[in-house]
Amino acid sequence: MRQVKIQSHYGQPIILEQCSQCGGIWFDESELFRAKQGESDKIELLDTEILRAPANIEGLARNCPRDKAQLFQFKDRYFPKGIILERCPSCKGVWLNRGAFTRFQQARKEFTRPKEKGSEDKILEEEIERILAMHQAGDATGTLERLGRFLSTPMDRNTLLPLEADQGQPEAENTANLAMNVFMLVLRALMLR
Repeated sequence: MRQVKIQSHYGQPIILEQCSQCGGIWFDESELFRAKQGESDKIELLDTEILRAPANIEGLARNCPRDKAQLFQFKDRYFPKGIILERCPSCKGVWLNRGAFTRFQQARKEFTRPKEKGSEDKILEEEIERILAMHQAGDATGTLERLGRFLSTPMDRNTLLPLEADQGQPEAENTANLAMNVFMLVLRALMLR
């Protein structure tokens, strides 16, 4: 392992360890997430074609370079797909195989890029505008009726899209969803003003 230097978001240096044979990189706790965007280009230049190609780490047991604890594969549904990361249970350090740091930074860059509004977003905005227009016109009964229909639509917790009729939820979860939907509606209304 050799030491390589990158910059954090705030310009502070971060010293990482990189295997000179396989190109894998060791990140101490939180260093991966503190790395400034584009820093992967600086340290994965040993042989870009080899280092950018994915490496298969399935079935290999690795030990932490700090405390020798066996690493385990990190799995999280919010972590970019296709990037295999191994983590130390003791020191919380992270091992990325060659090319994975570059792919991680590319995925993080894509994640922060503003997304275009889809048709569901436009429909939701139109419905909120209609409810607000009814309220501003003084139609309290119509506003409450439309708002009630809007808020009583069961929503998928992950996508915030209406659930199909056969995908109902338990009463306690419906109450929590109703409260969250009211809160979200108020926030959206404030943002539209």
